[in-house]
Amino acid sequence: MRNDAIMTSAPTRMQWRDRARDLAVVVGGCGLDLVGFSQVFSGAEAFPAWVAGYAAAGFVALFWRRRAPRVVFAVMWLHAVIAAVAIPSYGPVVGLMIALFAVANRSSRAAGIWALALSLVPTVILTAGEVAGSPPELVLSVLVASLTLLSLVNAGAWSLGRWARAHHERLDLLERQRRREAQDALAAERARIARDLHDIVSHSVGVMTLQAAGARRVLAAGKQDRAAQALADIEGAGTQAMTELRRMLGVLRVDGRPDDDGSGDADEPETQPRVGLDELEPLVQRVLAAGVPARVVRHGRPRALDLGADLTAYRIVQEALTNVLKHADVGVPTVVELRWGGSELELSITNDAPTGPVEPRPASGYGLIGLHERVAAVGGHFAAGPLPDGGFRVAATLPAAVPAPAVATAERA
Repeated sequence: MRNDAIMTSAPTRMQWRDRARDLAVVVGGCGLDLVGFSQVFSGAEAFPAWVAGYAAAGFVALFWRRRAPRVVFAVMWLHAVIAAVAIPSYGPVVGLMIALFAVANRSSRAAGIWALALSLVPTVILTAGEVAGSPPELVLSVLVASLTLLSLVNAGAWSLGRWARAHHERLDLLERQRRREAQDALAAERARIARDLHDIVSHSVGVMTLQAAGARRVLAAGKQDRAAQALADIEGAGTQAMTELRRMLGVLRVDGRPDDDGSGDADEPETQPRVGLDELEPLVQRVLAAGVPARVVRHGRPRALDLGADLTAYRIVQEALTNVLKHADVGVPTVVELRWGGSELELSITNDAPTGPVEPRPASGYGLIGLHERVAAVGGHFAAGPLPDGGFRVAATLPAAVPAPAVATAERA
């Protein structure tokens, strides 16, 4: 509700700000035009009240200078020409300058050049009026000074408008680049989630497949209790897979639709991973139940890992154990080793060579590639490959979290 209110009120504030700016431009420009380029202080005979009304009526068109800059320029140009020809006590300059700026800023370069050229017409007329009232010996000086001054004013307005247009185009380009970078980051995040889904499904389905095969064998042997345990393990693996799938799909849900419980919190999905090395023992226990004698060996004092590194460590172990289930014989000893150093964790999963023939199964290699990308993303190193004795080893070095520097109490005071 609060976000909706902000999104609703923001355009209203922007509209009021634009209207206030337009009013300031119209009132300020008209006042500057009358004070600087007319005989408003010469008395009622030299400057009738209707002249001020004529000036104000022309400036009203500037309210639409953003929507229709060329039309507004045409109106202000006609307004300036009429005043320059028929109203000796009023020489409009500021209104035409603002309209010229709008054309240069919001129209094409060609339209801006045409507007700059047309602005010379009232400039020449005003200059001729100034020359007509000057002494003969000052005609040339007044002509050059007036024509130069008014031309520079118009050229300055045009140049400022073109600069503002180029500035806005640069800002638009930067905004488009930012959006592309955000889209690329989103695509990378979705690829990360796809790797998570691959890890989850591969491991859970691998465990369930082996457990189902074991249940079939023990049922055939009449061992009902072991079959029941295998079926319970299958149920547990499937439940965990569904839980993590819902979590990952919750990250992908960005349409703001309500959750299943109607809470309406789907527009703020949980993006931080919940699994990590704390879940290592249950993971190994599931593999043990599937028939792989895996064990965990720890060296050193455990340290905290960043969330990304913690999830990566868990996924490395999960993928390696899944590969043991898929590509090695059941009963192959496997060791998960965690060696904690001063600023890093050395993680390895090593399995012995199969003791018998292994049925070949198709492998895409996507899992190991994904692990390599994951480890690189958190600033670690990854390696995987066969051992000389026929076994296989997956190893990674992950950086430990760096604690925030302590701040003394005296420094906080």
